[in-house]
Formats: sequence, structure tokens, C-alpha cells
Amino acid sequence: MSGPQIYKRGFRAGLRWLPAGAELLARHWRPLLAVASLWLLVSLLASFVPVLGQIALMLLTPLLTAGLLSAFDRTISGLDVRPSILFAAWSSPSRRATLIGLGLVSLAGTFLAAMVFAAWLTSQIDPATLEANLNNPEALAALLQETSLGGGILLAMGLFLLVVAGLFFAVPMAMFGDAPLISALRYSYRACLANIPALFGLLLATIGFGLALGFIMVLLVSVLGLALGGAGQFVGQLIVIAATLFAQVVLTGTQYVAFCEVSGWVPGPDLSDPDDEIVA
Repeated sequence: MSGPQIYKRGFRAGLRWLPAGAELLARHWRPLLAVASLWLLVSLLASFVPVLGQIALMLLTPLLTAGLLSAFDRTISGLDVRPSILFAAWSSPSRRATLIGLGLVSLAGTFLAAMVFAAWLTSQIDPATLEANLNNPEALAALLQETSLGGGILLAMGLFLLVVAGLFFAVPMAMFGDAPLISALRYSYRACLANIPALFGLLLATIGFGLALGFIMVLLVSVLGLALGGAGQFVGQLIVIAATLFAQVVLTGTQYVAFCEVSGWVPGPDLSDPDDEIVA
């Protein structure tokens, strides 16, 4: 990449990013799903180590995301892709340091959002009362109904969205542009501010995608459970895992398409538009 350019995109462009990511998966599904399957295996192995495993996985998630982004980039360029590309950034000390640093940012931001929500909750409910009702779902539900959680939820979501905005373009910038941590974060925030309409379109498309996928999963799992009993529940769990894998790859493909359009990254397909407006 010759320089960290930022192209301004509109609302309709943001709506198209998710379908474009799904189209990339449809065209190159075999190598991409193989890479994502390795990521799923890593996640399952991490789940066997309580707390520490999940913390380690959060730290490594930007690095693994960069690997899957690289898989999209290589498949589009017609290059060979193996599952081990998931760890492609590990072999580069500068990229590894930046991506793990982004993992620390994600971990700290998520922890802060949780603390903000907990502080809001305990400011309205006595901690002793809350603890006493934790093992009584009905009493806990009644207690929460009498509590105004909206402000705490909004504050926590705002902090979480700040983390997502920082990582969304920073991860591909670190992988493809080899940008250091602060530069990658600064680029991501600037790109997000320049493309608020597009990101709003992407948010709407993602919500629609999540609702549709969730509805289909609930319907399938319910039907299988009623029809096959215990065996149906097992098959339903496999379907949920497959759906999670599918969503993970589609969203990473969406991130790749968005980065290409906003930054002008060219190893993939020509995503440029004659009406591009460079804003930074």
C-alpha cells in the first residue's frame, strides 16, 4: 500500500458490504471454510481452559482475524490458501506485536464496558440484594424489571462500539499496511468518522443478517428437537456451530470488502468507483 488513504463511502455502499462478503465466500468457500474451521478448533481448545483460555483467545482474535483476512486476499488474487494462513501474521514480529496490542485494546475496552454496566446496576440495586437473588430467576427478573437499565446499557454499548470502531480498519491496516499500533488505531477511527453513513448501512445489514440467521437457527433446532428428541438436539448443536462458522467468515469477508473500498487496497478485485472522494 503506497499510503493510508481514506475514501468516503455512502449509505448504500455500506449496505452492499455484507452481501459482497457473502459473495466472496460463495466463490471461494472451500479454502475459506477450511481456514475458519481451524479458527473454530482453536476456539474450542481455548474453551477447555476456564477464564485464561477465553482471555488468551480475546488477545489473539485480531491476529486470527488478520489471518482470515489474508485468506480472502490470497483467494481473490488466485493464490494458494492453506488453513495455516490463519497464523500468517505470527511470523512477522511487527504485525504480531500490533495485532496482540489490538487484542489488549479489545480486552481492556470490553472489561471497561462490563465495569460501567456493573457500576450502573449496583447504583440502583443494593449489591447484597442482587447477590441474594442470583439463584432465584423469578425474583431476579422481578428485581430487574423495577430497575432502569437503559442508561447503563447505552453507556456499555457506546464503549463497546468505540472498541469495534478502533479495530474494524486497524486489523487489516496492520496486516496489509504493516502499520504500528497507534497508527492503525488512528487510521481506523479516522476512516470510521469519514464513513459514518456507510457504517450505519453496514450496521443495519448486519442486524438484519443476525436476525435472519438467528430465526432460521431457532426454527431448525426446534423442529429437530421435536422430531428426533435427543439426537435432534445433538444435530441442532452441530447446526449452530456451522452457523457460527458461516457468520464468522461472512463478517470477516465484509470487513475485507469495507477495507478495500475505504483504503483503496488493490490485491483483491477492483473495488474502486469513479465517484470516489478522498477525504484524508
